[in-house]
Amino acid sequence: MFSKKRKAEVFCRHAYFSSVSQHKKRLPGFSHEKCYRNLLGTFDFSRANLTFFFDAAKGPLSGHFLSSEKNVVEIQEGTEAGSFLRLLDHVSKLGLHPETVIYFIEDDYLHRPGWLEVLLEGIELADYATLYDHKDKYFLYPDLVSRIFVSRSCHWRTVPSTTNTFAMRCKTLMRDLEIHRRFSAGRKISADHEKFCHLQTLGTMLVSPMPGWATHAEPEFASPCIDWEPFLKRSTTHVSF
Repeated sequence: MFSKKRKAEVFCRHAYFSSVSQHKKRLPGFSHEKCYRNLLGTFDFSRANLTFFFDAAKGPLSGHFLSSEKNVVEIQEGTEAGSFLRLLDHVSKLGLHPETVIYFIEDDYLHRPGWLEVLLEGIELADYATLYDHKDKYFLYPDLVSRIFVSRSCHWRTVPSTTNTFAMRCKTLMRDLEIHRRFSAGRKISADHEKFCHLQTLGTMLVSPMPGWATHAEPEFASPCIDWEPFLKRSTTHVSF
């Protein structure tokens, strides 16, 4: 069991411009800066550290809203997969305690207040946890069977895959590091679905909460049962528990 005195480590990836996401349908009023503001507004800095990764291959940090942040690691990659590989390299060299909880976030996610506590509950249940209740699991996978768990805050289900926004303990990441690298190496976009499906064949478990405590900001696939649009408008102060 992880110690509540040991802070979680959160890493959020941004880019000046991403060709991967430019074509996606978005929630009304969406912007990457609003997702950034939402993350800051719901972040519990008493229990987690926050580091930003910025890919400057298509534009400088000086022209980006992250330029005011102090804890930014700047890279030059130009692809989602490349930036994820550099993130893996960075985290693997930090020498974190094996029980440290690590959370990777992409730049187009929204979070509900209190999400860190829920995430820590999920990590107590499984190898990997996501806060995103993938809506596609309810209509693209009619034969999907899940195990159901309950934690203090919500119910959880096992899912076969998620995006590259997920959490695990450091020891789990180190154990599976070469697998995470394999499904990003030589690609422009990481094969995240295939990666987690492969991990499942090795006996790992991935869980997501019902309803979700975060969402990918695509209306067609947004976590159900939550009205996410107000989270793009709301200014939430930092929270602590």
